[in-house]
Amino acid sequence: MDRIERLEAIEEIRNLKARYFRLMDTKQWDALPDLFTADLRIVTPDGRVWLEGGDAYAASLKFGLAEAVSRHQGLTAEIEVADAETASAIWAMQDVIEWPDRHPREGWKAILGRGHYHETYRREGGRWRIATLSLTRISLDISWPEDAE
Repeated sequence: MDRIERLEAIEEIRNLKARYFRLMDTKQWDALPDLFTADLRIVTPDGRVWLEGGDAYAASLKFGLAEAVSRHQGLTAEIEVADAETASAIWAMQDVIEWPDRHPREGWKAILGRGHYHETYRREGGRWRIATLSLTRISLDISWPEDAE
């Protein structure tokens, strides 16, 4: 890749991540799977694969966020383009999420999280897509419903 192609790839990946946050926060669930490779892997901070498949991940996001008001921010990306087909990045992040009652699985009323997304990307069909995603948190402030035990 020449310098211009590398810079174009970096900008395309920045736009991909911006779409990811916007589509989640605006509840555009049907558009989300297109951002991921079909074999997307969601990896826990300790290296275990938690979930596989772009469709499955989009469904998981819908399950947890459909009733919530969420605000996601990706900041200060460190993007490394390995070649014309693969890249990786680390994004500083913050998410602020509030549920009308509570998260359907975790039971939280609201969270304020800060940390980093660690991702890899693959170019498929002429477009960059997220191939692996791992979220590590530096802090997670949790508010519990008043009736929480």
